Amino acid sequence: MHLVPALLCALIGAATGWFVPRLIGSLPEPEADPTEKPGEFPDKVPYADLAASPGLAWRCALACAVAAGLLGGVFGWVWALPWLVLLVPVGCALTVVDYVTWYLPARIVTPTYVAVAVLVVVAAAAVGSWHVLLQAAVGSVVLFVYYGVMWWISPRIMAFGDVRLGAVLGLALGPLGFGTLILSALAAGVLGALAFIPLKLAGATIKRDPSKGALAEHVPFGPFLLTGALVAALAGGLLSLA
Repeated sequence: MHLVPALLCALIGAATGWFVPRLIGSLPEPEADPTEKPGEFPDKVPYADLAASPGLAWRCALACAVAAGLLGGVFGWVWALPWLVLLVPVGCALTVVDYVTWYLPARIVTPTYVAVAVLVVVAAAAVGSWHVLLQAAVGSVVLFVYYGVMWWISPRIMAFGDVRLGAVLGLALGPLGFGTLILSALAAGVLGALAFIPLKLAGATIKRDPSKGALAEHVPFGPFLLTGALVAALAGGLLSLA
């Protein structure tokens, strides 16, 4: 474990996590989808109301401090660390928004993709290996296509926002190795399955086709995409240290 990077990244995570509610509150409200049927999604909670949730700032700060600190401790001073730590507060904001509203705002996802791409290019230039850039591009395409196929097969289970997010995560995880990409997808699926019953008990599932009974109930998938990516990155980093 790398102590100094862990502490520094934890501080950065806590500081950026504290401002996650402000990021959420600054989002414009999405336009109504005319194809959406009544009852398909929870009633939309305004972003301003969500951002004003009591204790959200300190909870986001704590979660980001832990996640960023673990990344810093596992990876140390590597060129991948900046874009991995960048994704921590972004991922926290997307997790909160998707869990409550079932939306993954493109206003966050698209700039994040650009920012990660820029950091990957900088890293490739710094280490003098454009193979890093190729790995990132391949990773982005692989997860985009994978989740895109899932969305095409069953758009009622996965929204296209999850597909866009998958492209961002693939871009970030690609340079860490193809095994990390596979583990990310597997971890997301397993975590989503394990969380189904607790979320059902908490009333956080949605039944989008009553004719199919319990099989028609779904949960927002974005939080599990993000958690799965974090688990995969940490596992891959620990394996490289072994």
